[in-house]
Amino acid sequence: MKKHIFIILLTALLLLAACQPTPDSPIVVGKDQSVMIEKAEATAAYQAEDPSAVDWYDRLGAPKQYATNLLSAGEHLTVDVNAPILLPDVELPVVRVSSYLFSDEDVHRFVTALLGDDPQCVDPWGENSRTKKSYEKEILDRKNALDHWNEYGKNVYGEYFETPENFEAYLNELMLKASNAPERPETFSPTYEWKSPNVWTKDGKQETADRYMTLLTVNDDLSQSRLDINRSYEFGRCSVRYLRDAYDEVRYPVDRRTWQNELSVSESVAKIAAEDLLDRMGLDHLGCAFSKFIRIYPGDVALEGNPYHACWAFIYTTEVNGAPLTYTAQTRAEVTDYNFEWEYEYCIVMVDEDGVAGLTYQNPCAVEEIEVPAATLLPFEKVREIFEKMVLIVDNNADTRGYDMTYRITSVRLGLASIPEQNGTGGLLVPVWDFMGVRIYPEYKERSDDETFSLLTINAIDGSIIVRS
Repeated sequence: MKKHIFIILLTALLLLAACQPTPDSPIVVGKDQSVMIEKAEATAAYQAEDPSAVDWYDRLGAPKQYATNLLSAGEHLTVDVNAPILLPDVELPVVRVSSYLFSDEDVHRFVTALLGDDPQCVDPWGENSRTKKSYEKEILDRKNALDHWNEYGKNVYGEYFETPENFEAYLNELMLKASNAPERPETFSPTYEWKSPNVWTKDGKQETADRYMTLLTVNDDLSQSRLDINRSYEFGRCSVRYLRDAYDEVRYPVDRRTWQNELSVSESVAKIAAEDLLDRMGLDHLGCAFSKFIRIYPGDVALEGNPYHACWAFIYTTEVNGAPLTYTAQTRAEVTDYNFEWEYEYCIVMVDEDGVAGLTYQNPCAVEEIEVPAATLLPFEKVREIFEKMVLIVDNNADTRGYDMTYRITSVRLGLASIPEQNGTGGLLVPVWDFMGVRIYPEYKERSDDETFSLLTINAIDGSIIVRS
């Protein structure tokens, strides 16, 4: 079911909860952000002498651990909670932000940080843009898949080639290209030339001020790296994507398993490499929200024997005065009657034994104004009451469709969330509670990542529900 930002009117529900049955659906009203900001300003000055040393457990009356068990009215949805409550130690503000458009200075800094002072480029769309070495690595990977077609190769490539014979024909074409590829193509220094994307809508091709740049380099060891920069304003938002190996599949996977570190580099050393890169890119306003050791399998097929790329993944989000934006697997607020589409800012850096293997930076923002430096929040007891009622209602497909499902809450986090500004063009960072966990079906395995999927998000100022997507 398509999700939207909803605002739930809870006052009557909470007052009558003791004598009224749980309603079939929440009451949805338009978001009044001005009223929310007024509530956040109930205490105008900082509530703590030191805004960087706040005891939210004491202030909100929150325990360190929260446990309960709930059952929906239709008895198909069970909610099991036995989770730590994770709170920041700084004041949480309300912040008005806007989409940020990369400047030419930003782009030069990104190129230098990711590709070096004098990267040697080739035309990414030219006939002889690939080195022989880049082909040879790909051929070895493909040969391995063909040799183990029945074990895992068909799971990865069968969707495209159906039979090993079709795949072998493709491999032969790749080997022919490799035999004719140059050891080192002719290179040039980057021209920093912006190109205009082809944008098509239902009304046909659109002229746009959006621009993009792709740099494909030849490195000293004859490997190749790729950097894509989008400077979008009309039909998207700015982004950066870097691959140390231009033809590799280095990306952050939706991975529900916990892998042990198999690299010689520790998490702390890998994190230093990631943050050194972000500093050189000028992204020091981002803070580490999440880290995990991951395996990246070709085609996301995690079958035994299938080769994989092991690395540390660090996810960085916006920080304002030390207050972090909580990272969740849901990164978007979709269009509603009151808002426009809005995605929050985040950066994923992947590090292996050879350094930074890949980077994805999405939706940069600029702080326009700190509306409330230290927001006044609801006590945890009120948040708990809201959670225990609304988690059984919001997006409860189990009761409506008649199948059993369990929510297992594994952590409860207080942080910031990025939501669209009402009737505006930017966003607001507001304090929220995220109840993170997994959806479990009796006949299936776990469906969502237990560390980054928010099963319910509650506005910590006014108790309204923010349904992420």
